[in-house]
Amino acid sequence: METSAPGAAPRILIAEDDSSLRRLLEIRLSVDGYETRSAGDGVEALQVLSTWIPDVLLTDVMMPRLSGLSVSRAVRRDERTAKIPIILLTARCFDSDMQAVVDLGGVTFMNKPFDAEALNTALRAALESRPRPRGGVGAPHAA
Repeated sequence: METSAPGAAPRILIAEDDSSLRRLLEIRLSVDGYETRSAGDGVEALQVLSTWIPDVLLTDVMMPRLSGLSVSRAVRRDERTAKIPIILLTARCFDSDMQAVVDLGGVTFMNKPFDAEALNTALRAALESRPRPRGGVGAPHAA
């Protein structure tokens, strides 16, 4: 399982079924200095998470095969990924399903459409909120 090295670019997993928006996010975040991987739905996101642990999960709520809400629940159940901050992107109204996921902790949401500065602000806040690894230099990344 690959985790980020100390001092490396922050890792962002983008789970978004809209290929145009997914590609736009990949380009924008890469330009901003992030290392990205992407998935076209929740099943692909969980496959990526099995071998690559991001610093933040950026996921659409409504996706085919497995929703972003279900991915968020799975992330919180897995001890390797339980502490990863999650940003939910949604075009739907905030409802009880979303509230239940937000209540898991470490989850924020952004309404679509969103602007680049709002996304940068949310990513910075998520990165600042993540747990720090214990130990000295070379300590493994807290997942």
